[in-house]
Amino acid sequence: MSANKTPVANQTPERIEPGLYLRGGQIYARVRENGKRTWRTTGTDNLTTARKILKKWGEEQTLLRHGIETPQAALTRNRLTVGEVLDAYVEAGHPTKKMQRKSPVTVANELKGFRPVRAYFGDRPAATLTLADADKYHAWRNAGGYVVTVTNKAGEPVKRRTEGGTRSVDLELTYLGNALGLAVRRGDLKQNPLKGRTAYTVAANVRHCREVAPTPEGLAKIETWLRQKNEQAIADLVLFLGYSGLRLGEALRLDWESVDWQQGVIHVEREKRGCNPFVPLLTELAQLLQDMKRRAGGYLLFPSPFNPEVPRDQSAVRHRISAACKALELPHVTPHGLRSFFVTTAREAGLTDAEIAALIGDKTGPAIIASTYGDVRPDHLLKQAQRIRFRAAGGGAVIPAVIPAVIPALPGVAENWHKGHTVGKVA
Repeated sequence: MSANKTPVANQTPERIEPGLYLRGGQIYARVRENGKRTWRTTGTDNLTTARKILKKWGEEQTLLRHGIETPQAALTRNRLTVGEVLDAYVEAGHPTKKMQRKSPVTVANELKGFRPVRAYFGDRPAATLTLADADKYHAWRNAGGYVVTVTNKAGEPVKRRTEGGTRSVDLELTYLGNALGLAVRRGDLKQNPLKGRTAYTVAANVRHCREVAPTPEGLAKIETWLRQKNEQAIADLVLFLGYSGLRLGEALRLDWESVDWQQGVIHVEREKRGCNPFVPLLTELAQLLQDMKRRAGGYLLFPSPFNPEVPRDQSAVRHRISAACKALELPHVTPHGLRSFFVTTAREAGLTDAEIAALIGDKTGPAIIASTYGDVRPDHLLKQAQRIRFRAAGGGAVIPAVIPAVIPALPGVAENWHKGHTVGKVA
């Protein structure tokens, strides 16, 4: 068989001059890369051009060995847009700093946060971003600069301006910072231009979930109002969240196969990489589920009224809880506030913060119970205070602490205990 009919991969390279070889009509360079000898095509059959390419390649390798960026690499880096940075981050699977995958909920939140970021920064070269651009983005979002297309009641698409609150802007810029950090680790950027950005959210103004938790009386009123409106499913869900301590997303995914009556638990899939994938079937929760089972019309605990094959919409649940609070003139309550309701009730029952953190599946431990979720209601606090006893300095007689019984009945104490949060606030 002649040489021309031999497959290119099997042809023996013909040495033209030191470092350059001809094979299959192409000139190849014999080079050393990362300490190993290898072949690199020059993409040409012209010897003069091949020499220039080999010389340039050698110069670039010399620069890299000395930690100097090549002009081509700098040009590529400076042309990298924010949109391309986000695309690479999404394609990589939204990795953490330790290159681990994030939870599906976090990924969904980041994808949602990338929409306004793309609208504002999309075609902007990532290397040119500054901290001042973060301030401009904050002003743009607060001014309603981000426009979305929604469907009105007539089924027609309409454009609507949205205002991003301070907390939302902080999260969106954090998501952008995550993507920029991955680009730095991959060598696509020299540095993260948003590193060291100051958060716009003031810690003192952050509303914790304990501040949107109902009192036991408030929870009963919300349930009654919903049932009177014949919204049995929402009423069931409100009680379920308060009795289980689950997040709304964790609860809505549950089906009846998750309820293990024999073991006395509900098997759950925790969000945010939580721990302990089960919820104990406490007495009130078991009674609620038994009542729900008699009325169940599908395999999901909380199916959509429009399609029993999918869970109920989260926004609809929040809207109905808000409507109940407004009609009853109660302080604002959220689904996450019902998680705090469970935590506070468990604390009053005598469970430790570590035990409660395990029950709600939070790996952070007791610290987050004290700082975010847990509280002490005024009636329980005053009842506990009745246990205080003082010993007189002289004869050792015990003097009971005098706390008037009328204090719990003072106007506004029980109703407004969480507003200023001066009563029962955990340091």
